[in-house]
Amino acid sequence: MVTKKQKVQIEGHKLMYHVSEASRWLNGEIVAPVYVEIGITNSCNHKCIFCALDYLKNKRASIDKTVLIATLKDMAEFGVKSIMFGGEGEPLLYPSLPEVIEKAKKFGIDVAITTNGVLFNKEKAELILKDLSWIKFSIDAGTNESYAKIHNCGETDFDRVLENLKVCSNYKKENNLDCTIGCQMLLIPDNVKEVEELILKIKDLGVDYLVLKPYSQHPNSINRMALDINEYDSMLTLLSKKYSKEDFQVIYRNISAQEIENKEIDYEKCYGINFFALIDALGNVIPCNIFYEKKDQHYGNIYENTFREIWNSNKRKDVLKKIHAEGCSKCRKGCRLNFVNKYLDILKNKNLEHINFI
Repeated sequence: MVTKKQKVQIEGHKLMYHVSEASRWLNGEIVAPVYVEIGITNSCNHKCIFCALDYLKNKRASIDKTVLIATLKDMAEFGVKSIMFGGEGEPLLYPSLPEVIEKAKKFGIDVAITTNGVLFNKEKAELILKDLSWIKFSIDAGTNESYAKIHNCGETDFDRVLENLKVCSNYKKENNLDCTIGCQMLLIPDNVKEVEELILKIKDLGVDYLVLKPYSQHPNSINRMALDINEYDSMLTLLSKKYSKEDFQVIYRNISAQEIENKEIDYEKCYGINFFALIDALGNVIPCNIFYEKKDQHYGNIYENTFREIWNSNKRKDVLKKIHAEGCSKCRKGCRLNFVNKYLDILKNKNLEHINFI
């Protein structure tokens, strides 16, 4: 049953709510990652100009369903709390997606997906929405023309996504479901002036929120989408305040924007990778998305060992030592673990003045 509407927290981090896991890690224990992203397939029906993984050379692949389901069961028993299907490709291209989502939910894992939404329809809503904690549609323009240019697709795909958003929201409402429905606009020079146009098109469709996410350069990606976010900061702040209502939030990630602009990272080691992992479409378990195709820094592969065996392995310990020795100077600015790392750095190193004055 749908409960009282809760505020969506996108900015910052949520590891502070997992006190037991953080405490055990501080005491030297190995703990299961709280959250794992799974690139269930590396096939995609779009070729977005901002894709961080445009440099990958892997052949088309998808994780074997039997191996994936066994991995999900093992992860749940190990203590993994949530997964998101997204990563390298479009998860709705995976034929068995509804089945693996249902299995993961039954195993006790919270499940989410990120999608471009073109392949979403009422049938998929009926099959997967009941088992999802959230679904997020990447819709990175306010007009058909810009959408086609940015996503490298036909102009009709934009209208299709808007229609699918309406289908998704209506099905949620009609069936009294808890799944949160969100949209994300990655801010680049090609779309930043269309933010209000997108807001006006989706605000009455039943969507719970729109995230305005500043572009962050992936260290290995080919594209270069430099945007002076400070030039648009006032506009974006105003729009987020103007259109945010009780049933629809416009979330401008201004704190992350400033972190991306910041030239220095104020911690030396990435401790966040102790609570997070990626699984790519080839089954490799890796620390984060700057380590795709860097086999010497992969923890292992789910075709060869269980997730629990991989996480507890000496190989993973060796990889962590190597990553910590290299530091964070080459990391992606404003990465998803940034605020987690700030938190863990203070917890572990007690490098904040007057910490007892709460």
